[in-house]
Amino acid sequence: MKKILFFLKRRFWLRAMMSLLCVLLSFIAAFAQQDVEGRVVDEAGEAIVGANITDRGTNRGASTGVDGKFTLRVSPGAVLQVTYIGYVSQQVTVGSQRNLEIVLKLDNQALEELVVIGYGTVRKKDLTGAVSVINTEQLRDRNSQDIVGAMQGLASGVKVTSSGLPGQQASIIIRGLGSLTNNAPLFVIDGMIGGEAHLNPADVESIQILKDAASAAIYGSRAANGVVIITTRGGKEGPMKVQFDGNLTTTTLPRYDLMDAETWKKFDDLAYDEAIKSGVGVVKRQNHFEGNTDWQDEMLSTGALQNYNLSLSGGSKPGKYFVAFNRMIDDGALYGSGYDRYGFRVNTSGQKGIFSFGENIVYTKTSVQILNGNPWADFIAISPTIPVRDESNPGGYGYGDPDRANNFGRNLVAMQDLRIQERPEDILKANVFGQVTLFDALHAKLNVAYTHYSGITNTLRKFGNWTMGQGSDAPSLGFDNYRSDDVLLEQTFNYKKLIGKHNIDALAGATYNTFLGESNWITKLDPLVVGDKYITSLDAATGITTAGGNYQKARIMSFLGRVNYAYDDRYLVQATLRRDGTSRLPENTRWGNFASFSLGWRISNESFFDIPFIDDLKIRGSHGTLGNSSIGYWDYQSVINTAPRAVFGSPELLVMGMTQSRLSNTDLVWERKTTTNIGFDATLLRHKLTITAEYFNSKSKDLLVYLPILMSSGNEGGNPAVNAGSLSNKGFEVEAGWKDRAGKDFSYSASLNFSRLRNKVLDLGYGRVEYFEFLSKTQIGQPLGAFYLHRMLGIFQSTQDVANHVNSEGKVIQPNALPGDIIYDDYNDDGIISSEDRQQVGSPWPKFEMGLSLGAAYKGFDIGVNGYGRFGQDVWNGAAAAAADFANNQNNFNGIQPWTVENQVNDRPRIVFGDTRNSRGDQSRWLEKGSFFRLSQIALGYTIPSKVSNSIRLERIRAGVTLQNFVTFTNYSGLDPEFRDSGIFTLGADNTSFPNPRSVLFSLSVTF
Repeated sequence: MKKILFFLKRRFWLRAMMSLLCVLLSFIAAFAQQDVEGRVVDEAGEAIVGANITDRGTNRGASTGVDGKFTLRVSPGAVLQVTYIGYVSQQVTVGSQRNLEIVLKLDNQALEELVVIGYGTVRKKDLTGAVSVINTEQLRDRNSQDIVGAMQGLASGVKVTSSGLPGQQASIIIRGLGSLTNNAPLFVIDGMIGGEAHLNPADVESIQILKDAASAAIYGSRAANGVVIITTRGGKEGPMKVQFDGNLTTTTLPRYDLMDAETWKKFDDLAYDEAIKSGVGVVKRQNHFEGNTDWQDEMLSTGALQNYNLSLSGGSKPGKYFVAFNRMIDDGALYGSGYDRYGFRVNTSGQKGIFSFGENIVYTKTSVQILNGNPWADFIAISPTIPVRDESNPGGYGYGDPDRANNFGRNLVAMQDLRIQERPEDILKANVFGQVTLFDALHAKLNVAYTHYSGITNTLRKFGNWTMGQGSDAPSLGFDNYRSDDVLLEQTFNYKKLIGKHNIDALAGATYNTFLGESNWITKLDPLVVGDKYITSLDAATGITTAGGNYQKARIMSFLGRVNYAYDDRYLVQATLRRDGTSRLPENTRWGNFASFSLGWRISNESFFDIPFIDDLKIRGSHGTLGNSSIGYWDYQSVINTAPRAVFGSPELLVMGMTQSRLSNTDLVWERKTTTNIGFDATLLRHKLTITAEYFNSKSKDLLVYLPILMSSGNEGGNPAVNAGSLSNKGFEVEAGWKDRAGKDFSYSASLNFSRLRNKVLDLGYGRVEYFEFLSKTQIGQPLGAFYLHRMLGIFQSTQDVANHVNSEGKVIQPNALPGDIIYDDYNDDGIISSEDRQQVGSPWPKFEMGLSLGAAYKGFDIGVNGYGRFGQDVWNGAAAAAADFANNQNNFNGIQPWTVENQVNDRPRIVFGDTRNSRGDQSRWLEKGSFFRLSQIALGYTIPSKVSNSIRLERIRAGVTLQNFVTFTNYSGLDPEFRDSGIFTLGADNTSFPNPRSVLFSLSVTF
């Protein structure tokens, strides 16, 4: 017992002594701490308000007030971290000091950033051309299969239109339409031409968009539509870093609000009643099917996209590496669609003495499940009474019937089940480069690039039909193979030297590019069927075989040169010349010269410039010419038809003949686009605000186009290529960005881009003054593709209204009309409604476009909001035109109120089966205002504190969720105000286009 009491007393005194020791140490520590005062100023001595001061050994911090002063309690020998956006952060050791004067220097890193401009780089502050630099951090949380779609809304003057169809690449147009054949820009990826279609966005390091002649002329004949230069990720010096990114995205597609079977029957019966009354040959209503099929339910579901990226990088100066693996699986939200992709990339680089070298290799394997038909048109075209399956029909699927559902709508499920198409592709892109540096100024570089593509379209057509009147097509197998090889050789010499205040960067070189493509196709009837399984081997088919193919070959050789000169960081000059020769043009016109010249003045570096809130200001201008030869491989050559046969003599002999089937044009020349660009770049308010503004004026002439000519001329092989027409594009662009901090843990940013473009047709060639399409008219002095439609004036409410609708001579214009029919404008006043009465009623060109990005971060949380919009354009609603007024027994939208005797509206006519007088597509009734602004991305992420991630031996862990395309502001009644146009003369025509999906993306990124 005594021993126990002794032990307890001993522990009591021990605890008491320890507590006393802790108290004493606390007093000592508190006594040792000191209050440090200080002031943070810039190089001019001006106070910096809001600078953050942190004691690196603790969590204590402070911010400067309006006078730049701060007070902070620290321990002796503490190290202070002083930061402020736009300035170089600084570390200050306190020591025995009690009052500190801290001077921060401006951070010119953004201006010193190197920008890739083709065959070299230039400091961002020395740019004299129009170049947009994409912030690739903004690509991180975007749900996009390709790099083009991921760039949407991130650069001024760049129109990107996405599609929700798996495997279909987004389209991109830079500064309007300057050609009548091809307006796609040139993509250069790691020095290789093209390859953007299946490029993994996670592999991208930087993106530059060259928009004017000064920046793009180094690519000469290929640069008329702009240039997008992409550099993929490379290894960084240091130990191996492993990064894994995984994304899971759920997608849903928008739906029409269509009638169900019971509602549709009521309207369809009314349409038949009106047809009987109008005397169009109908004698009774339909004997309807009893089905009630929601075709959208049959075809649409929730899609799932999985995307996984694994990368390894590291190395040292002698050798660096980046290795990446990618796997994407897109199970589309639409039945019969899908996209698979495997990707493997190896980028290495090294340096040994005066030698540097490297390679970029990427292999991509994809598979696209090809969708048959246009479901968005067929959702409307087919009756909801038709059942999905009907065993009385060939193949067992339901479709129209003359008595029960008299329409030619296609059974969407049957189309996908009976015609199966898949296109596997293999793409290998590789380049190897070596460079030697002499005298620390001259760099000689050899780049060799190779691209191989192989794609096969496999088609299985099973027995069965999907539409009324189709006939009985025999089952068949199809095999369509296309492969190509592209080789690029480039030898360049680059001289860089700073001599006093003179900075010289000169480039000279030569390139040679050869392309070879070949396709072969074969179709074979009657494949072998075992049970219900079709054997897809061609040798198992026993029917008739047809086959064919074609051959493509092209070469282009170029000589190029460029000089960049800067004096004293104030006066900038750039001159570029490129000479190109292409095999696509006749021998006597195949060479062309393309030059540009630009000037820049950094006025902020002048001694007389003294505006305190402007950190840097540069004024610049450029003028130059670019080229285009985007036509066929053999368009300047005649085509011989070897099919003619004749019988001569006795005995009779079959003799083979030849005729010229396509006329040739040996006078083809380069398209030429001349561009003038004036702009300025400014950074303000201690580098918080950046502004870039451009005005441009471009003119394209000698446009290459395929001109229709009469077959009586002897031309039977397609329209020959000619140089005809001229286009003008003028506009201005503004890009502004803001970046700042508020306190130690909160940072925020915002960027806005704005562009306005005006297109004008200057010449259509060969004496033409106008060009017509079904929906549009293009004429000299006006933009391309203005809507040219019949104007609807209202609805006839009575027979007296019909009699009162007369021309200036008193002639009744629509004598056969009945109450409830549309009143059309007799535009030419000839007393009849004909195609001559169409008139310009709208423009598909937006008045302006904009993109917006907002971002903020607090401790481990970050949020990003991106949006874009187009404003002022007119849109032709093809879905509304397709639904029309029951003229073809098609489905229609809920809520329509057609004209009836009891409901005499003035905006929608009566519905009549078998009569198109009210449902014609080329009328102004289907034209709508297409302005929209879409919040394309709302992303929230969280990065686990480094202490936590480091404790489990991980460098970084971030999780995020992104909402895409959930918020759109528009008055357009179609499914999606953003859609892909069908051609340059049908801009703004929404031909039941595939809409963009709404998606929710869940992401996880781990680095170790």
